[in-house]
Amino acid sequence: MRYQTSAAKLADIGVAVRAALARMLRDGLDFTIRVYEKAGQDDIFFLAGAIAFNILLAAIPFLLLVVGIIGFVLPRLFENPQQTAVDYILSVLPASKALVLYARNFVDGLIAERARTGLLGLALFVWASARLFGSLRSVMKSVFDLQEDRGVISGKIFDLKMVFVTGILFIANTGITLVLEAVQTFGIAWLGIGEGEQLRAIRAAYAQLLAFFFTFVMFVLVYRYLPTRRTPWRISLVAATFTGVVWESMKGAFAWYVTNVGSYTTTYGALATLIILVFWIYYSAVVFILGGEVAQVYELSRIRRRQKELLE
Repeated sequence: MRYQTSAAKLADIGVAVRAALARMLRDGLDFTIRVYEKAGQDDIFFLAGAIAFNILLAAIPFLLLVVGIIGFVLPRLFENPQQTAVDYILSVLPASKALVLYARNFVDGLIAERARTGLLGLALFVWASARLFGSLRSVMKSVFDLQEDRGVISGKIFDLKMVFVTGILFIANTGITLVLEAVQTFGIAWLGIGEGEQLRAIRAAYAQLLAFFFTFVMFVLVYRYLPTRRTPWRISLVAATFTGVVWESMKGAFAWYVTNVGSYTTTYGALATLIILVFWIYYSAVVFILGGEVAQVYELSRIRRRQKELLE
């Protein structure tokens, strides 16, 4: 009799587990369908194209800014930056008098125009970044079904504030990473520990976690403060978690391609890498929008479930 009772209990547990799994699968399928339908209604691929265009537009002044910074850094790193550039070019290309002259003139011009190039790049980069945040505001308005807008002037002021905050986060991320890397290197040297395979793996994992943390914080702030009406922390955290995990996976896949597959010795290899970079930027924008869609559908499902419980 006791064995029959135990068998009956096990059977009941099995039925309950199967019912719970079936309910989870049904809810998951329903959630996925709702996200798919809302993404189609919002036309996320068109919105992603607008975001990707503004990212590529911002890349041009960013390169000017980098060139200006290089113009300041080169004379401090090398006593003769012109000769250093010539030596590097001759190490990868056949020797040529015209090539040597071009390299020297290029470095001279880079150093002479560094201030103007840097300031021009900075101004254009701030303008392009503000455009990017403006497009992100429009996207969030569609994703979270908002009616009101910030207006032209107040919207641009808000975009400039977001550029400033994002820049602070980027500088903080870079600074903390460099400081921690220096502390780790000093600590390893002070303790006399060799740079073994296990230690390298730990440092790589730590760097990945730190990068994900700053990425996650950035997405949380964007999803919460970019829309006209502040979204609840719950929605921002759901959206940032989805976007952060998927985006980091895509970033790892792109880094793997660049490191292991990409060929830079041929024209077609470099062109293929550039094309894949553009596609990666575009689908990163798709993931960003999809994160907002997932969070919005999650919130609507939660509200619908609470209303159903109240009616029952």
